[in-house]
Amino acid sequence: MMINIFSTPKVSINPLIAFVEATERRKISIVKGQKKPSIFKVAPYATARVAMKNYVKGDFNEECIYDAIKRLKSRSVSSEWARNNVENSILALRHFIGINFPSRVGKIHCSFSKPENKDCLCAGVQITVAPDLIMRWEDNGNRYVGAIKFRIVKNKLNFTAGRLAASLLSYYLQKSVAEPGEIVDNAHCFFVDVMDDIIYPAPLDISPSLGIINNACSEYSTLWNKVA
Repeated sequence: MMINIFSTPKVSINPLIAFVEATERRKISIVKGQKKPSIFKVAPYATARVAMKNYVKGDFNEECIYDAIKRLKSRSVSSEWARNNVENSILALRHFIGINFPSRVGKIHCSFSKPENKDCLCAGVQITVAPDLIMRWEDNGNRYVGAIKFRIVKNKLNFTAGRLAASLLSYYLQKSVAEPGEIVDNAHCFFVDVMDDIIYPAPLDISPSLGIINNACSEYSTLWNKVA
């Protein structure tokens, strides 16, 4: 198994949120896993994630979800990893179809784009946020930007963790995406815990969340420089 070794402190959004409330032993494990990640080129849940994005972009047309489930069911698999990926992808899509997005999302006329820069910097740590969708729209002469990130993991988040993740989406938009004159709309920064059927929007004031994230990043950076 090939392994990358990074020198600059790096972390993805999901491990960082887990880091905030982890035990000391678990924190060290998270840092080690991010510092020397295995190289695995096949992304899990790829088909499910594409269907979820198309669902939002296509005015919440459920057909793209059912079509993806049908394709997954007919897929031939040759490994245990592939079989588990198909089964869990179908499970994720079935959960996703039951999630109710806020009605206001369907009322704004968005343009969607992929993020060119997937990262932001906090307390010296490079955080990979990689939202699934960037949303842009205009209202009363103002230009807005929001984002959606799908979390497809079986273990559930608590409310605090979900709000932290959504706040980090807002922070990322401010630092890495928003163009001059664009307003980051926290009400349209959605961290979607697919397997738990919950959407976490960013709070109107993300300052308390950013304080927690900043402290976590400072601790993360210290551990990064200590662990082998």
